[in-house]
Amino acid sequence: MKHLLPPLAWLLWLLVAQPSFLQGNWEIALVLFAAWVLAPEALFLLRLPVRRWYWPIAFGLAQAYYLTEAPASWRALLALPYVVFALWVTVRELAQLFTLPNIQLPDLVRLAALFYWSTGAVFALSFLAEYQPLGFDPMIVSLTAAHFHIAGFVLATVAYRMLLSDPGRITTLCGWGVLAGMPSVATGIVLTHWGFDPVFEWVSALIFVLFTAVLVGWHLNKLRDSNYPPAARLYWFCGTICLLAGIALASLYALRFVYPISWVHIPNMKIWHGTLNTIGFGWLVLRGWRQVKEVTSARNE
Repeated sequence: MKHLLPPLAWLLWLLVAQPSFLQGNWEIALVLFAAWVLAPEALFLLRLPVRRWYWPIAFGLAQAYYLTEAPASWRALLALPYVVFALWVTVRELAQLFTLPNIQLPDLVRLAALFYWSTGAVFALSFLAEYQPLGFDPMIVSLTAAHFHIAGFVLATVAYRMLLSDPGRITTLCGWGVLAGMPSVATGIVLTHWGFDPVFEWVSALIFVLFTAVLVGWHLNKLRDSNYPPAARLYWFCGTICLLAGIALASLYALRFVYPISWVHIPNMKIWHGTLNTIGFGWLVLRGWRQVKEVTSARNE
């Protein structure tokens, strides 16, 4: 029952926030869902404890987004502890990585997950402080915060657990895909923004979609594997169906330069694609992996 409290708090935040605000800034709700619900789950799966003082930090981030009429400096100050915490954890784990005698792919993927999380936090802070990196529109800055929390942080966490659970060619491919995917797509978006041919953006996005499809296929292949708890497999089935719908929309959006579709645009994408990936895939699949970790820990006791 305790794991339902963060989603319920998020729903309460939605009720308090103005509907007109949410309609135009739905990605903000997704960032908060990631901070309140997904980040604690992911940190647990990355073998990092979530202390009680994390929740006031996450609440401060929510307040920063809610106080839309407050000065940007005040909003940034409220969000700063969340950003500092994410950066501190990332730097600390990076330092510890260099103490390992033999660095393996799971170690790199684990660090990448934290790097994506802290990058998403920095972009959330940039949005709240009304800072526009590289001259991007504020909405793009806000969407970037959401993408690094979900397509980066959550996806890398899932790939990390896959590598630990089932080492092999497929999970290794997913591991390297996590390391290369987000940087490649981000580079393509920046190049398009600078006026270069958008071919690199849509090619890198489609490759990222293919990598995500491999990750979906792995989870679907495990649905009949009795080595994994039934509850975990049910979470995975529901979550991967949501992700399949999400990557279908992402493919259409990536191909907008070649095959434009009128309803495939950012306002619709951040509602449908974003919600499917954040709540549908992110929450459900992480819950499935929590079931696996808890059962495995119980067996080893």
